[in-house]
Formats: sequence, C-alpha cells, structure tokens
Amino acid sequence: MVIDETTKDVIIRIFNLYLQGKSYQTIANILNEEKVLEPKKWDDSTIEKILNNKIYVGDYERFKRVAKEQGKEPVIYPNVVEPIITRAMFEDIQLQKEKNQRAYCRDRVYIFMQKMKCPKCGKIMGSKGTGGKKKKYMYYHCAECKLYLREDLIEEQVMPMIMDLIEYDMTVKKYFYPVLADKKEKNTDKFDKEINTLRNQKSRIKEAYLKEIVDVEEFSKEYKAIDEKLELLEQKRLETIDLNKQTFSPQHLMADRDVEKEKLIRSNKFYDMLMAEWKSKDKEEKQEFISKFLESITVEKDSKGTYKLVNLKLRKTFINQIYKLMQNGMFDMTIVDEKDKEVRTTVMMDKQELEEYMERLNDYYEVSYYEIARLDEQKKGYQKKYITIDETNDNGEKLFKLVELVTDDKKYPQKKVNRIVGAIRVKEREKVS
Repeated sequence: MVIDETTKDVIIRIFNLYLQGKSYQTIANILNEEKVLEPKKWDDSTIEKILNNKIYVGDYERFKRVAKEQGKEPVIYPNVVEPIITRAMFEDIQLQKEKNQRAYCRDRVYIFMQKMKCPKCGKIMGSKGTGGKKKKYMYYHCAECKLYLREDLIEEQVMPMIMDLIEYDMTVKKYFYPVLADKKEKNTDKFDKEINTLRNQKSRIKEAYLKEIVDVEEFSKEYKAIDEKLELLEQKRLETIDLNKQTFSPQHLMADRDVEKEKLIRSNKFYDMLMAEWKSKDKEEKQEFISKFLESITVEKDSKGTYKLVNLKLRKTFINQIYKLMQNGMFDMTIVDEKDKEVRTTVMMDKQELEEYMERLNDYYEVSYYEIARLDEQKKGYQKKYITIDETNDNGEKLFKLVELVTDDKKYPQKKVNRIVGAIRVKEREKVS
C-alpha cells in the first residue's frame, strides 16, 4: 500500500482533529470546506473508517468485515507497511472514541423512551435528537403520522404528574418501605439479585440501541420483554411484604408523614423540595423513574403548539402498591369541592384506623374531627353532593385533611351507599409560659 505525502498529511490531520474533540461530521465539513483532495467528497463514515483502520500504524487486518459479522476478532498481521502515525496516538484515538461514545449516549437518553404513544395512531413513538450550535432539542416522532413532539415541552406539561410521583416515591422510601424491609417475614435477596440482573440487561440493550448495534424493532421487542419480566419480579417481591402482618401502626406513620408535609407546605418549601429532587436526577435517572411508574403516556399538540396530557397508563406493580396502601388506610387522593378547590383526602380508612391516626396526630396538635357529609343515595335527608370546606373555622382550627371512611368491606371503588366524609382539623397547642 503506497500513500503519497499529501494524503499522509491529511490522515495525520484527521487524527489530530479528532483528538482535539472534533466529531466525524465536523472533520468532514472542515475538509470539504477547504476542498482537501478535491474532487473527493468527505463524509462522517469515511472519517470513522480512517480512524478505525490499523493500516495507519503499520498493521494489516484480514477478514475484518466477515469477523465483525460473526462476532469474532479479525486476523492481524503486524508491521507489514510503514506506519503513518504512532501506536500511542492510535490508542489515544480509541480512548477518545470511547469517551465521545459515552457522551453521545448520555445526550441520547430520552426521559419517556418507549413510553410515549402517538395521539393519532396509538403506536409507540420513536426518539430523535436535532438542533444547532446553540441548543439541541430531543423529539418523539411518529413516522406514519408525521408528528413530532418536543421532550422539554412534554416534561413541562406533565410536571404536576411527575411531582405527584416524586412525592409518592419519597413518602414510600422514608415512611413505609424502610420499616417494612426491616420487618418483612420473607427474604427478598433472590428477587433483588434477579431484578438487578434484568436492570443490567436493560441498560445493555439500551446502550446497543443508542450505538446503533441493534435496530429499533429488535430493541423495542427485547426492551419490552425485559420490562415485563421486571414487572413480574417486582410484583413477587412486593408480595413478600405483607402489610397486615406487621407490628407497627400504619396510621402512626401516616400521621408523622402528614405533619412533616404540613410543615413544608406552611413554609412554602414543599414544591421546591419536590422540584429539587427531580432536577437532581440526570437523564438516565429520570428515564428509570418514569419507567418505574408508567406503562405509557399520550400527549397531544394543538394547532397553536400547546401540549396537553390526554392519557396515561400506570404500571401494574404501581397500581398494586396503591391498592395495598389503600387497604391499610395509607393512601391519599385529591378531591375537588364545589369551588374547584383541591382538598387532600385519605380513602378507605376505617373507624379504628381513624382513631389510631388521630391519636398520633394529637402528639403534635390539638385535633378535632367533624363529620361533614353522609353520602347515602337511598335517603334524601342528610347528604351533600358537593363538599365545601372553610380553610379555618370559627374556633381557629385549620383544615388538615379529609377522610372518607369505610363502612363495609375495603374494596375500591367504594359503594356510593352510606359513604361518610369527615374533616380533621388541627390547632397549634398553646405555649405554656
């Protein structure tokens, strides 16, 4: 192989440009703009082939393409021609390529990957990154419907939903599952190991897709299969934690959680805390977080470019967690009164659990309970279709939360017959001088 001096200089320059941090495409653009070796037209694939070719350090690789297809190493004959660059420089190039590939993969992490459904055809949308020198945008696109949705605008639109999930996740970790993990009756080490193995497999197939080793169809199929196995294992792990067999009081934990939340709300730090938790995550962590709770999400864009969340499907493991917490009077929902004001409400709590909850709450405040509605469709007497609650009553008691009591079996949704709604109010204890 004979290479003229001009071509040698170009090859050395290509290696140097790459070590300076230039991408394949940027190097190709520079060479085309300068009309280097004209009429040759440079592109990114040509630059990549040059940087991968060991012939420039003097080695000849035989059967390289066949070996790659078969997953084997090519046959290498060392020092067959005069080198153009040093082996040290070639090794530096390979290290630089690994760094650039990791950076590229980080840039190509999509928060709602394999979760975003096209609002028109209902198919899972693909992912794509575009942009110029100043700003790069991440998109979800449907090739069939020719629809593009910007990730940053989707994230902005669904932020209230994300905040709810973060609050739930933080609550579970701090107040419920740490205690359960300490006192669970069955060992989950086996499940933990299998879950960790599947998560590693999930990371590897994702990395292969980002590096274009596998196509989108193969990626989607394998990614979904791993997700389904993960969901099954996580559900089995959850079933080993039997809330009904624990010795602690769930309602005492609920009271401690609610008191802490109330303090943060009063100090106007609650939302900031949730937002800080979200912003502290890198994109991979955000992606894993969304995947943990959501099966799919659908967002549509109107003619004015305004985004709107139209549908979401929760993962079964998450739904099962919620139901299990509901059965123990440990789950809050938000209801809206006739003035469209949102009020925090605990559902499916029975009278004994209410007493335990108020007993613990009484350690912090002076506590009162008022029955405000008995929703009985069989009677026309004492009932209210809508509930209106004053923030503070005549006694100076502040509304803490509502409770919808269970009067029969704990099934969700509750029957409309004989549903009792009560208000828990609190008042700061007077300081003893």
